[in-house]
Amino acid sequence: MNELQVFSELHKFLCGIGRMNITLPAKSLTIGYKPIRFGGGIPKFATLYGEKRYNCLILHVEPGNLESLKGKMIQKEIQQLLHFDIQEMRSFVLKKHEVYIPFEVVNTKETLNLLKDFVRNQYVNFVTR
Repeated sequence: MNELQVFSELHKFLCGIGRMNITLPAKSLTIGYKPIRFGGGIPKFATLYGEKRYNCLILHVEPGNLESLKGKMIQKEIQQLLHFDIQEMRSFVLKKHEVYIPFEVVNTKETLNLLKDFVRNQYVNFVTR
């Protein structure tokens, strides 16, 4: 699978996982996904970054809590599941409360399905907290 296919598949998946407000800046291929709930109050769950420097899915596991280490723990989990090391693949500063999944590690349908299951579980945890 090429990175554009992965971006497209993940976009369709994230739109179908639950009701979402989607943001798309005018001059960027970056899409933000914020779950919709009566009463509001749910921050952004995920961002698809199509920019060359990033080219990844970012899960915001503890938005607003910059000191949380939950993202680092979940990062290790997804790295073991998909067999990659984000620090070897990307040079930008990683935030402790976010999880980064580069598009190029999603190179088969099986890997995509593993990622979808992982994201679905993270989504359930995110909206029920």
